[in-house]
Amino acid sequence: MNKPAPEYPSPDEGPRSSAELFQAGRKAEQAGELEKARQAYELALASTPDQHPWHYRLGCVFMKLDLPERAEHCFHRANELEPGTPAYLTNLGVCLDRQGRRDEAVRAYRKSTHQGGASPVAFHNLGAIYAEEGRTDEAIRAFESALALEQDAEGYMNLGLVHYAREDFARALDCFERSVECDPGFARGHYYAALCLMKSGIYGDACLRFDLAWKLDPRLARIPYYRGTCLHKLERYEEARTSLESALEFFPEDGRTHYQIALTCDALGMPQEARLHYSQARAGHSAGGHS
Repeated sequence: MNKPAPEYPSPDEGPRSSAELFQAGRKAEQAGELEKARQAYELALASTPDQHPWHYRLGCVFMKLDLPERAEHCFHRANELEPGTPAYLTNLGVCLDRQGRRDEAVRAYRKSTHQGGASPVAFHNLGAIYAEEGRTDEAIRAFESALALEQDAEGYMNLGLVHYAREDFARALDCFERSVECDPGFARGHYYAALCLMKSGIYGDACLRFDLAWKLDPRLARIPYYRGTCLHKLERYEEARTSLESALEFFPEDGRTHYQIALTCDALGMPQEARLHYSQARAGHSAGGHS
């Protein structure tokens, strides 16, 4: 059975107005036909080059095609025609960041955040750069500014990770709890909340949250290790051993896991098994086991 023809006309169907070409490009872009969208936008701009939204949409297509250099030119042109538009500056920052021009990206993001109607994206991107550079105070301010504009699970996660890196587990836990208030099925929010509880010595609650995160996303493969560590602290050694052995299925040469199993085997009065895992822990450490 033949597929129905696409709803958007092809740019080469004959003479049409630039507005019609642009609309054809929008339909093509929304349908994922990026090359057709690019062609339509470029034809539209060839006859009407002063339409800043069209330059912006062409830049977005180039970004989707992973051509940030060409997208950069489009966003620059859109911003020249309509200076200070937050979306244009934010996407310009993304282009520059993708090309490794981080200082220029920061300037574009900061210009975007100083305009009226700034989107949280620029603040989030600024915060991510500052966090990677270890500028944690600035990262916190950027993420808090993003959340003041729009509260969502990822936003609270970003802020929580900065506090977590500073070992401020109380503030981090508050952020992760807020992230799962926004989205109760947000597995990483539960996972990092569990890590904060573990770091704070609240091992029973940590186990419950690890269980929930694991149920929501079995790809969080470090959970059996951390859960086993908490169970060991609670002196639930048999359960701890079972969980830690599950962790080895994911990371069989991980020195930390072998060491924790060795401690658990010692607690269970299993010296031979403990010695075996101690030796494997040393081997895993020497080989640079999973961190």
